[in-house]
Amino acid sequence: MTETPYPTRIEDGTPDLHDMDGAPGMTYRLLVDASKVPSASLCHGIFYMEPEAEEPAHTHDVSETIYVLSGRGYVRLDDDKVMLEPGDMVYIPPGTAHGFYAEEEMEVHFTFPVDRFDQVAYHDAT
Repeated sequence: MTETPYPTRIEDGTPDLHDMDGAPGMTYRLLVDASKVPSASLCHGIFYMEPEAEEPAHTHDVSETIYVLSGRGYVRLDDDKVMLEPGDMVYIPPGTAHGFYAEEEMEVHFTFPVDRFDQVAYHDAT
């Protein structure tokens, strides 16, 4: 099977912006997701966090990577608190409890090894 490349440009407001369930002040856009474009076990998107927004501690059954595009904040990884600034990359293994907090407005690129974002199960870790 031959896949067709699919460029995505977010400057025009697409793809759609979605609210992150259970995390007020946090939204996301899906850049690569099989619900819209072909995907070979890759889901990419951007989380947008308002100042003082917090994502509660949770785990996933799959790994996650995040790359900080802008802003400052931190990620909790199990019992550790790691400060985040633009250019920081974090690999989060499956089953690792983690959550994010934005000290200022943050944009974070994320990836999951799944075809669709809705295949990522969020499990409460509090």
